[in-house]
Amino acid sequence: MWFDDIDIGGRGIVQPAKGPLGRALRHARHDVHLSQQQLADLAGVSQSAVSRLERGGDSWGLFCRLTEVIGGEPVVTIELLPAARERFGSRDDDWW
Repeated sequence: MWFDDIDIGGRGIVQPAKGPLGRALRHARHDVHLSQQQLADLAGVSQSAVSRLERGGDSWGLFCRLTEVIGGEPVVTIELLPAARERFGSRDDDWW
């Protein structure tokens, strides 16, 4: 639904999840029906730490910890931008 990537902030303000880590964490947290506070309690961190990550924080260590508490596994992928493909050649080249 349209509100899947939003959450109520501490002051009742709805704030969107930002960045790839924040959006992924919020989506996974919603899938298992946990609030930020519940996830924070399970992970032994503060609710504000979960909130900061979902709002665009970039703590890979915290992201991995929270992901594991939820029962997930963090996975990294790289998608080359068109400019990089042009610079380094296409996949059809046999140079690697």
